[in-house]
Formats: sequence, C-alpha cells, structure tokens
Amino acid sequence: MRKLCGLLPLLGLYFGFSATTQAADVTRVASSFDGDNKFDLHFGVGYDFNFKKAALLREWSDANNPSSTVVRDLLYQQMRHVVTPSLEIGLYKDLAVYLNVPIVVADQRTYSFDQQADPCRYGDNATINEPATCVNHDNSTSIRDGIIPRGGFDATKPDAPYDNFGGAGGQTIFKGATRRGVDQLNVGLKYAILNQDRLSHMPKWVIGIEGRFSIGKPMTFSRDTMGGNANNTSVGRGMHELGIWTALSRRYRFLDPFFTAWWYQALRANNTEFKDFGGAQDRVNPQSQTGVTFGTEIVPFERKAKGQKVAVVIRGLAMLKYNGRGYSEGWELFSDSPALIGSNAPGSGAPCSNGDARNAADYANDPANLGNADYIAGSGAPGSCSRFNGITNIQDFATFGVNVGLNFQLNKYAMLMFGVDGRTDTRHWITNAGRGKASLGGNKELVEPNSAEVNPVRRDVIDNVGRRYAVGDVLNVMGYFRFLITF
Repeated sequence: MRKLCGLLPLLGLYFGFSATTQAADVTRVASSFDGDNKFDLHFGVGYDFNFKKAALLREWSDANNPSSTVVRDLLYQQMRHVVTPSLEIGLYKDLAVYLNVPIVVADQRTYSFDQQADPCRYGDNATINEPATCVNHDNSTSIRDGIIPRGGFDATKPDAPYDNFGGAGGQTIFKGATRRGVDQLNVGLKYAILNQDRLSHMPKWVIGIEGRFSIGKPMTFSRDTMGGNANNTSVGRGMHELGIWTALSRRYRFLDPFFTAWWYQALRANNTEFKDFGGAQDRVNPQSQTGVTFGTEIVPFERKAKGQKVAVVIRGLAMLKYNGRGYSEGWELFSDSPALIGSNAPGSGAPCSNGDARNAADYANDPANLGNADYIAGSGAPGSCSRFNGITNIQDFATFGVNVGLNFQLNKYAMLMFGVDGRTDTRHWITNAGRGKASLGGNKELVEPNSAEVNPVRRDVIDNVGRRYAVGDVLNVMGYFRFLITF
C-alpha cells in the first residue's frame, strides 16, 4: 500500500492529476487539456446492498362486499447486491465521457403471508364487523385464485420446488430464484457550462446526456424447474433508457448546496419480454421516469493544500415513473402461473376463456399433477392459450427518498464515499391493464369478448376491478460504498 501511495505523485506528473476539491460530487467532471492537466481519468468501483419490503394488496369483492375493498394479502421482500465499476475520461476542458456497468452479484425475492397486524385475526375467526386482519393458507386471495399453489413454490430448490411451505403455521409461501448478471451498460457525455473553479462567483452547472443500453438476457421465470428447462437466473429487463440530466452546485464556505434533475425515456430492446402483440394492446414500452434531487454537502473539515476534505451529504429525492409496463413486485408470482393463461391474439383461433384459466390452475395445483409443465394441454385448454410472462401494466407512481452519507477526500487523487439511502413509493396498482379498444368493433361502447377488441395482455383474474393487485407500505433501504481515483 505504501508503494502504491509513493507512486501516486509520479503518476500524477505523467497523467496530470485532477486536484479539484471545490465542487460537490454531483457536479464532478473529468477535464483534459486544462492548463498543466493534460489528461484526466476517473476510475471508481461501488458496492450497493439493497433491501426492499412492501405489502402486496388485493382488491376483494363478493356477494357480501359488492363495492370492493383493498385487503392485505402478501409481503414482498427483496435483497440485492450490486458491484459497479465506473470510468470517466476527460475529452477537453470541462467535457467528459463516462460509462459504468452495474453487476448484480445476487438478487432474490421472497413472498410471505401478511401477518403483521396485532392482534392477528384470520378468516375463520372473522365477522362482518370484525374482518380478518392477517392472512394464511385459508384466506389468501392469491391461493384462492390459483395464482400460487397451496403448498407454495421454492425456486431455490429446483429438484423439489413444490409443497415446501404447506405447514399450517408457516408464513413464507413463495421464493424466487437467486439471480445474477448484468442488466444495462450506461454510457454518457457531460459538460460543465459553468465552473466555479474558474469563476469563483459562479455556480458549477453540468448538463449531460445518457444512454442505458440493455446488454443482459431478459428476466424470465418458469415453474418447470424439475424438467431442467427453467432459466430463472438472469437479471436483465430488456429495455433501453435514453435521457438527459443536469446538476447544479455552489460552494459557499462550509456549505455546498446542489440540485439535480433528469428525464429518461424507456424503450423496449430487441431481446425483451415486453412483447408487442398489436391489436387492442394499450401499452408496450416500459415505464419512463423523471425526477429531482436536492441537498447539500456540509464540509466540517478541509485542507486544500493536501487535497483533503470531509463532507456530510444530506439529500432528498422525488421521482415519477409513468406510462408503461414493468417487472413489478409481483411479477415472479404471476409469471408462468396456470391461473393466468390467456390468448395473445384474441379473436383468432379458439377462444381462451377465464374458465380455461381456472381449469388450468385447478389441474396444475392438484397434488397429482404438481410439476407437470404441460398444464395447458393437460387441463384440456385450447392451443390458443399461452403462458403469462408476468409483466403487467403498472399505474403511474411517485418515489420519495432521503440520503445521508459521508464523503472523504483522502488526498488530491482518491475519494471514499459511503452512506444510506431510504425510499418509499406511493400506493399504486401493479395489475392495471385496460379491457381493450371498443373502437375496433361495431359497438363503440362495448368491448366484445373473444374478439380482436380485447387487450391481449389483460388477464381478468388480476386486472378486473375487484381482483387487481396493488403495492403499498414500500420500504427500500440501500447501503452503499464508493471508491474513486482521479488520474
């Protein structure tokens, strides 16, 4: 380590180290051909651990509850580890190109019955005046509708995934596979229109364009793990994102307030599960996003001559995701569920009805047929019925968050950053596909069943009013670590 530290000054003479310590990190730009600094290169590596928890809610209605009520059903939990190498190269004064590749080391999702209420009252003890407050095998709407087999499913045990969670006192009901790999390659160009390091009375203002390009295999989920046909380990979303962003900061004594804003348009990639079936399909592309962050770096310690600085980072976030489809918190539950078979081309061939889906679910969840991957033919459903890939129409929703961190400028050439980021989402529907387009038929006020007017991505058992899924009580906590060297 001492040898490396001793070499840093020599490398600095050769490459021209960046010694800038004034601006907030959000407005950092590698700058080359800038006085004595002939070449600027920033290399970093980051690690994120993400823990996410949410309640999967369900609309519920029957003869005694015709108005429909949103009730609790399942709890969603996700743990994700990501390592991200990054590189930024100065092209000219205040102009740089950058890229980073988030590498997912492990990503796993678990679903359990919602039993958080106190006191816990289950369906067999519920009354009209005192409804159930907790969920088990007997009153879960996901089991009732055949979306999950009663004994559960554990993709981490591919040789025996069924009946691992059938115990009366058990809470876990479904485990997804452990995933790893790469989703996107992020490449961008940024330019500092204003630079406080050059004009001390001005802020530092950076604008950028960025492309996030899909390079990983898109995520799929199959329950056919015993046949060895399931490929449940990929992490790609099969989507590109093209966007613009800006960042503004202004150092004043020990404060460095900053502001960032961005917009990314999402587009489905060539290799993707975001299918375009045409006809009456209402949405094809993934959700796009726009957002802002605002905050400040508080600098309690700084030695400019040695390039050392300690900054406390406090940041707020507001973001909107809108107008699209996605891999929701419930997508692994929905993917390859026999209860969600349907026609991807309504109006052509034999109709695939809700009754066919119910029969397929009953057949597949029968203990005698567990593990039979050919549940469509086995249940007698017509060949026009297709498996569901789990991707759903998602209602627009907002995310709010706060970040607290510490940035250590160790010397003129190295920076260490770590902190905690907490976020929550507004409650929103995650199964929200429209019925179809009546305008394609003769009666402009009515979507005719089993016709080309029907939305091919709609599944009535989860998209009908009274059966939709929602997400609420979202808690998303991420701990992060970054190390950056600036040559």
